[in-house]
Amino acid sequence: MASLSCSTVVCVICLEKPKYRCPACRVPYCSVTCFQKHKDDDDSIADFLNSDEEEDRVSFQNLKNLGESATLRSLLLNPHLRQLMVNLDQGDNKAKLMKAYMQEPLFVEFADCCLSIVEPSQNEDS
Repeated sequence: MASLSCSTVVCVICLEKPKYRCPACRVPYCSVTCFQKHKDDDDSIADFLNSDEEEDRVSFQNLKNLGESATLRSLLLNPHLRQLMVNLDQGDNKAKLMKAYMQEPLFVEFADCCLSIVEPSQNEDS
């Protein structure tokens, strides 16, 4: 598990320093609690992937590109952005939080970075 010593690797749930990897998909996580949340998310993701709503899906390759982006990883090292992401993940009114967070320059930079990876041709046209 030497690859987890890299400072840019974070737990997929809480963004803290990971100690383990999921045996099924190899994503990093830091605790049993985060592993359980990850497993629950995997079930939700499987349900979503089996649904018919294709227009809102991000391709597997684009998800992989997000995970491999050095710029995105660098942004996620910022403690303020990490806290915003945790708050958003745990918040009850995600739409309200998104509206507020889109006023935060750091969050906008993060969102723009994600979009430039997931939809590069659309961002080049703007």
